[in-house]
Amino acid sequence: MMKFVTAALAATALMAAPASAALIDFANEADTNGERGVASGTQITIDGINLELVAYRDGGDAISPYLDAGNAGLGACKVLDGNDQCVPGNDDNVTVQENLEVFFRNAAMDGDITRDILGLAFRDVNHNLLGLGNDGLVEIQTSNGIMTDLFSTFIAMAAGGDAFFQNTIGIGMYFVDTEFYISAMDVSDVPLPAALPLMLAGLGGLGFASRRREQAA
Repeated sequence: MMKFVTAALAATALMAAPASAALIDFANEADTNGERGVASGTQITIDGINLELVAYRDGGDAISPYLDAGNAGLGACKVLDGNDQCVPGNDDNVTVQENLEVFFRNAAMDGDITRDILGLAFRDVNHNLLGLGNDGLVEIQTSNGIMTDLFSTFIAMAAGGDAFFQNTIGIGMYFVDTEFYISAMDVSDVPLPAALPLMLAGLGGLGFASRRREQAA
């Protein structure tokens, strides 16, 4: 019972973000500015937060990050038509062998910065929230490591200020057994100081993607 209470509280955290947080609402971006796919590596700004969107299949082949309307969020699509719409239309979430990464960029869009991730919301193939009795496994990577666990666990960790989601250049999300979109996330509004250990480790830019490809090799 406690597990479901924790998940429920965490899932509502995005609706009660602290004043120091910014809401990156991918679902609203798609609903407001149009459903569309973009090239992997495209940079966009949502609620004043500069982002780089990356999507690829296991093995490293690039696919398209996809902003799906209808209260869904950010997913991935293998084939776009001439109007940047996904073909077929149901191939717009993160599914088997697909990976999605979101990096925080500085104001000039020419380098990484670090932020805290304070809240997460995911949706399933039917655009229902994941984590409230509707769960599954996902692999997530931040600058602080890589973990495989339930969506509800990661939602609770972010809402609880877990160190896994603190001071990170971004978030990588990899399919395990449940198709998903990332619907929204809260992040610290003010960029945090650069993390020297990460720079020394050579983690930056498309670091998550490079590490993932090395694991797949």
